[in-house]
Amino acid sequence: MPMSFNNPTDLNSPNTSESGDSPTDDLRRQQIHQLFSVVPIAILASVVNASLVGFILIEVIRPSWVIGWLLGILGINVVWAGLVMAYRRAAKPITHPQRWLTGFVAGNLGSGLLWGSAGLILYPPSSPSHEMFLALVLGGMTAGSTALHAAYFPAFLAYSLPTILPLPIQFFLQGDSPHQAVGIMGLLFLSVIIVTARRNFCMVKDTLTLETENFRLIQHLEDARTQAESLNHSLTKEIAQRIDIEKELRHHKDHLESLVETRSADLKASEARYRMVVEKISDVIWVMNLDGSTFSYLSPSLERLLGYSSQDLASLSLSTFLPAVSLEKMHAVIEQELHRLRSHPHEGIRPFSLVLEHRHRNGHPVWAEIRGSLLLDRTHHPIGVTGITRDMTERRKMEEEKHQLEAQLLRSQKMEAVGNLAGGIAHDFNNFLTTILGNITLAKHLFQSVSQDKPYLHRAEQAARRAKDLTQQLLTFSKGGDPIKQPVDLKEVLKESSDLALSGSAITCQIISSPHLWMIEADSGQISQVMQNLMINARQAMPDHGSITIHAENFHLSDPDQISRLPLSAGSYVKVSIIDQGMGIDTDHLNKIFEPYFSTKPQGHGLGLASTYAIMKKHGGHVSVESRIGVGTTFTLYFPASPNLLKTNTSHQLGICRGQGKVLVMDDEDSIRIMAREMLAHCGYQVLLAQDGHEALAIYKQAMESHTPIDLVILDLTVPGKLGGLETLAQLRQVDPQVKALVSSGYSTDPIMANFASHGFAGVIAKPYSMIDLSQMVHNVLWHPASSSRAPQASPIPYRSASPLSSSSN
Repeated sequence: MPMSFNNPTDLNSPNTSESGDSPTDDLRRQQIHQLFSVVPIAILASVVNASLVGFILIEVIRPSWVIGWLLGILGINVVWAGLVMAYRRAAKPITHPQRWLTGFVAGNLGSGLLWGSAGLILYPPSSPSHEMFLALVLGGMTAGSTALHAAYFPAFLAYSLPTILPLPIQFFLQGDSPHQAVGIMGLLFLSVIIVTARRNFCMVKDTLTLETENFRLIQHLEDARTQAESLNHSLTKEIAQRIDIEKELRHHKDHLESLVETRSADLKASEARYRMVVEKISDVIWVMNLDGSTFSYLSPSLERLLGYSSQDLASLSLSTFLPAVSLEKMHAVIEQELHRLRSHPHEGIRPFSLVLEHRHRNGHPVWAEIRGSLLLDRTHHPIGVTGITRDMTERRKMEEEKHQLEAQLLRSQKMEAVGNLAGGIAHDFNNFLTTILGNITLAKHLFQSVSQDKPYLHRAEQAARRAKDLTQQLLTFSKGGDPIKQPVDLKEVLKESSDLALSGSAITCQIISSPHLWMIEADSGQISQVMQNLMINARQAMPDHGSITIHAENFHLSDPDQISRLPLSAGSYVKVSIIDQGMGIDTDHLNKIFEPYFSTKPQGHGLGLASTYAIMKKHGGHVSVESRIGVGTTFTLYFPASPNLLKTNTSHQLGICRGQGKVLVMDDEDSIRIMAREMLAHCGYQVLLAQDGHEALAIYKQAMESHTPIDLVILDLTVPGKLGGLETLAQLRQVDPQVKALVSSGYSTDPIMANFASHGFAGVIAKPYSMIDLSQMVHNVLWHPASSSRAPQASPIPYRSASPLSSSSN
């Protein structure tokens, strides 16, 4: 039975993340929810199946035993119904999830013991048909438990083991060979069910864990936003209070100046009130002269903010705790206010506000907001500046963190969009390249007698293959698909990648490799991308000139944990070291260079080394780095090797293979269909064309009905808006289970291309492909030893073109 997974807020309460529980408790709550949500189904299945068992076995088992057992089943299901009602009425979130899980397991154990007792008290030894019926019911109940209890593996075991085990024991006790065989089959069935249930549990647990972590992350971000909003509101309120304080201070000052001669007592009282206010608040209140060279007053909170005490007042000036840039901004604001006051004296004084970097006494920076105004005498002439300074370091830090999170999210969204665009472009470009490369190779073969055409076609083919490598890099960047592994000679990959990456630069490259370097099985396109990423990094580390040395050697790892500390299993590897003479990498950055989006270059996107690490991991290998500032950097790659794999000629060296038979080509691109028909027809095959899966099905069925069956189908994997290759093959197998099919796609990194056999395809041919690629793949599939008896009668010896171009390695 399929299970539904809900958002954690749907399971218990929106306050789940605020309860302080661990992620394990949240996971248990979700498991409990999943378990109790299927109990009504289990109750219904238990009652119905128990009724059927009683109805069938009452004719061969003592009725009182049957009725007693049925009452037991009914009783345990009544208890289960009570548990479900108790769970639904329980306060959410539940406070002791482990107790609920333990109770559920105990209930399952009780149900399992009751159902298992049927194998003891209801076992009909005199009726084999009734024995098999009982075995079928108990096996079905156990099989159903794999889905119902997939959320918690102990619950499955508590039910399934006591349910199924008594019956095989009864079979073994019979003593005869048939019963013992059935008992063994029962134990084998139980083992398979347990393995299946364990896998289901792991998948459900992983899914619930991911949902819980995602919910907690979202809740954390929402809490951070709420906290920032609350802080902003509080800050706004405090600013308003500070403005009120400033107004009150100015009021007291004006009042004191007008009554200084006649009300000295009132002046002293006001000064006392003033000092009490400024010494209690956390902000720094200050008064200084116009040029900031001296302060006439600084409140005691200055020591908390910048580390200076009231004893330092005489030696302090504005330049003491303002860096040059901040000092210049402060003087500019004061000059601006003085100019405004001289130009518009009727406007009076006006407060100003700015945020500046300050310098603490111990040297570390402090960001603070300054709200000040000019200080005027009785004749309204400026005599100084007064104001309040407030610490803004924590708020600025929070704002910077917020901006960083927003920037990271925006960058991630941009990279995802660019990746999707790159994948789409690469797919369409591969379709164009298929037509170009295919027609070039076809023309090379058709015009092999015209010698002057060969160099031009050969160069065009080389350029098309270089473009093919480029699209492969785009696809790997956009989707990062599973590698399509094939035998690879690393010497050739190292040479081609270094030539391409260092083209047009003054950097020299020396490749030193073992004379008998082992072959590897890898995706040559992705390995080329790894080498080019590392070579480009080395080139950028030596902008003017330098040299790169590449060492390639066979390497056998016998005990990785004790000797090399490499995260690799013991075995044979090819070790490749790329050594440059660049500027080196800082030690603080070495542990971050393989992280996505981390880059020390101003224009870098931080994906090159991250994709390198991902590709090496998918190939079962490893990449490490060592670097010294001013000396250089060494990247070391470990590729799993195949020492027994011999280097063979490539398909381009083997030439074109001819044959006979009927081939159906399905592709939504007219140019590709026409090109494939010309290629295959020239190789001796009869070719039929279809533009989508529905048309291909109709042509295949018609060929079978006319007793002229199709020997091979080539299916395009992706047909926008119509039936694609995978769906078409599924329907073709219903028509003809022995159908042979090749899968083709411009998305060479699609997982189906890397695991074609598991999806029913006999082979794979990635776009773009040449005439030689297509002819040899078709020949290999039709003449494989495991081919069907309907294979066309043609010589299995490949035909090699007489043209030197068609047999050269490209």
